[in-house]
Amino acid sequence: MTTLRKKRGFTLIEAMISVAILGIVSVGLNKLYMNSVYMWNYGSARLALTGEARIAMTAIKKMIQNSQGASLTISRFDANQPANSYLTAVLAETMFITTTQAKCGCSSQTTQTLAGATGAPVEMYQYGTYLRSVFPYVKPGTDLTDNTAVQANTVYQTVTLSANVENVMFAFLDSTKGTAVSTAIRLSKVVWANRPPIVVYLKESITVKRMHSAGFYHN
Repeated sequence: MTTLRKKRGFTLIEAMISVAILGIVSVGLNKLYMNSVYMWNYGSARLALTGEARIAMTAIKKMIQNSQGASLTISRFDANQPANSYLTAVLAETMFITTTQAKCGCSSQTTQTLAGATGAPVEMYQYGTYLRSVFPYVKPGTDLTDNTAVQANTVYQTVTLSANVENVMFAFLDSTKGTAVSTAIRLSKVVWANRPPIVVYLKESITVKRMHSAGFYHN
């Protein structure tokens, strides 16, 4: 004899337990998804910031090595800026640098740009969170033999190397000769709300190749 069992659905308690379990799983999956998105954004932003720091360090290195070493001076832009965050020198050779203008919103693309001609004084310094390079530019067609015309047609151009600078510092390793400059740069950027900022720190000792204007390693 076959016994027929009566089919029945979930009881209220079973339904409540199922909903609770589903809620816990949903919260866990949502947290896992948010953490995955954060880690992706963090990794991408850190990679970009590291590249930006390297570009800035390369520009500083070019300035030091393209300069007349005896003209290198370390100071600060003004009393509101960090000590030893200002570097100026007279170039022994025309300098071109790659900027991070695309990353700091100053232009439409990252590009190689003129950063100073031979014999020109160039400044590189921290101003707030910006790392700037400033150099004089004489308008084409100017009579270079006429000092008055040169002064009237000289404009100062500013190139933003980075907009995420926390601190930059320059120091002569040998204060008696100034044959090398220790350079440290620290960049930081907030990527996600309520999360610690990304921090990138680079340090390099840069040899002064031209103590005078005669050529590489001339002393």
